[in-house]
Parts: sequence; C-alpha cells; structure tokens
Amino acid sequence: MKIQSSHSVLIILSAFALSPWMSGCGQTKNNSKLDVSDIEHTPVKRQSIGNCWLYATSTWAESLHLAASGENVNLSESYWTYWDWFNKISRGTTEKIDTSGSWWSASQIIRQQGYMIEGDFIPTEADEQMSYRQRQAESAINEALSTGSLKNLRTRTKESIMAALDQAFDVNMTEKLQQSHAATELKTNKWGDGSDITLADEISGGRHGWTSVNYPQLFGKDASEGFFMKRQRAQLLHRVLKAVNDKKPVIMSSMVEFSALNTENKATFEYDLYIQKGLSTGQGGHLIVLEDYTVDNVPNIGSIGEGDVSPELKQAALDGDVKTLVVKNSWGTDRPDRGLSDGYTRFTMDYLNRPLPFGLEHGDSDMSHGRWYSALSNFVVPPEY
Repeated sequence: MKIQSSHSVLIILSAFALSPWMSGCGQTKNNSKLDVSDIEHTPVKRQSIGNCWLYATSTWAESLHLAASGENVNLSESYWTYWDWFNKISRGTTEKIDTSGSWWSASQIIRQQGYMIEGDFIPTEADEQMSYRQRQAESAINEALSTGSLKNLRTRTKESIMAALDQAFDVNMTEKLQQSHAATELKTNKWGDGSDITLADEISGGRHGWTSVNYPQLFGKDASEGFFMKRQRAQLLHRVLKAVNDKKPVIMSSMVEFSALNTENKATFEYDLYIQKGLSTGQGGHLIVLEDYTVDNVPNIGSIGEGDVSPELKQAALDGDVKTLVVKNSWGTDRPDRGLSDGYTRFTMDYLNRPLPFGLEHGDSDMSHGRWYSALSNFVVPPEY
C-alpha cells in the first residue's frame, strides 16, 4: 500500500468470497504474486472450465498452508472436480454436467474426499498453469451422459459412474485414492496452545471455521443505498479489510460482466464503462481471493494505493473509503484479452455496489432483459473476524 496524492489506497489482501448463486465462472507455475504484496500466495492458475469455485478454494487453502508452513503446495482442482461430478451424476438426472458450485460445495467435497497433490492425480499437469485434462473430461462425460454409458438412469451405479469418470480423466481413482490425504493433514495455522490448526478445522462450519457472510444487496435499476445499508456494508468491509491486513486469504464472490472490464487499466471492472457500452459481452458468478485494496479519504493522510505499507498505515486505512479491491484470479497470468499481466484483477467499489443488469445473453444491448442487483454477493471470512 502506498500513500498517494490522488484518490486511491490499497492494503495487501488475500481473500475469496462466496455467492448466494452458484458460481459458474465464466498452468505453468510462475510465481506471479505481486511484488508489493505480503499475503502468502501460491502461483496463479488458469481454469479451463467453469469451476472457478474450486480454484478459489484451492488457492485459499494453499495460501493458508504456505503462511503456516512456508511450503508451496499445488492442490489438485481436477481431483475435486472428479468428485463434484460424481456427486452430481449420482444425485441427478442430468444429461449435461453442471460445473458451477460454491465454497460451501467445495468444503463438502473436502470433508468427504480430502485432497490430493496435482502431481499425484495427473502427473503431466503437475507444473501446468491450466488443466487441459479437465476440458477434455467435460466433453467426454457430457457425451457419456447424453448418448453413452451414462445415458440410461437405471444403469447409473457407483461403479458405472466412476468407470466413466476414470475414462474421462484418464485415471484409476481406486488406485489414486491411496495417494489422497485427509483434510486433517494440511496444516493451516496454530491454536493458542501451539497445536496445529488444519484444513479440516477451517471448513468445519462451526465457530472455529471460516464462514460465508452475505454482502447487503441492492435490487432494481433505481435502487440506492440507504443509511442503514451503507452502515452494514461498511461494517462488513471493515471486518474483511482487517483480515486482509492480517494476511488472511478472504474469499469473495461476485458477478462479472465483461463489458465492464477495462483491459487497459490493470484488468479493472468499472461501473461507468459498462453503462457507457450498454452491451453484455458475457457474465456469470465468479469466486476469487482478495490480495489488496485501495482507499480514499483516510483521515490526515488522503489516499493509499496498491502495495504493502506499515501496520500504522494499514490501521489508518480502515477509516478510509474503499475504492478498489484487488483479487488473485484463476484466469491465468498473461491474458491481454482480460487485461492480465500478473494474474490479478481489480474491482471498483462503484462496480460492486451499484445495481447492474445480470442474466443477459451475450451481445444483449437491452438492459430491460436483465435483473438488476449488486455484483458483490458475499465474503468467506475467518472466525476471529
């Protein structure tokens, strides 16, 4: 975080958030962590299908483990994707796999199946930024559901579903499970007595676990913030930024509208840009992790921009007006089409707070077709905040 004479303040942040809707999300391991950041982050990855929620959960867990142990670990999103699809096919009548989900969904998978290191699950993708196997598997499993071995609901048994998934992912899950780990094996912090906190504790759902907190919503094209909503939003942001200041990887859930993405300005989602264009070029729910933030109107200081600052300035920043949230994304590092050069995306609070029409088709220029509500949905925060 740097003091600026202009209106812009940032403190290092590492956070993800969850949404009331399911995130659809519309990898050579380079360490693309921001040089100015003091949040412990593993390298940025790039999703190939709509499972950003699993990438957000993995980078959140990897960050916690890195801070606790100093060890970089590459958790397998493909392993969790396998089990997500197994659960959905087992419980439903779908003819096409649904790749959406949430942090809560990911937590359920981890409770049941633990985790696996990427190199153990798909060795050829151990050092890849993007998983091509997931994209191939999605195509293969959809074919099995629509015309292949899983088309007949009466023959969808545990064995037949796993056989289809094994073929789609080109693995033998029965053998792979011997290399899986329980959530209790991943160290994430320390209790007051010095004993280890583990990933199992973080996803426990109890008072010692991380929890999803809804961000107060505005609905309707003409909706505006009232006094109580402004206060509620400010209180929640204060909790989130305190966690960020303390190097906690807070999760954030937001809707993204690509017409609002300024690729010439640090991959920034801006409210005015979408309103100017008045056109949808793609949108959907997205789960991400906070890395930093900027603030204006800090008493006796002014503005603070991106980059790490002293504890005193971080504390002072909590009394300012948040202007931008900076997030670690799962869209890869060098993506000119997304404005990315380091894997980190910016969201202005104007974009996150004010209602936008979501639910539009690609290329739709009629805003009356969408439902207007705030883009920011919720945060997943640590228990002490």
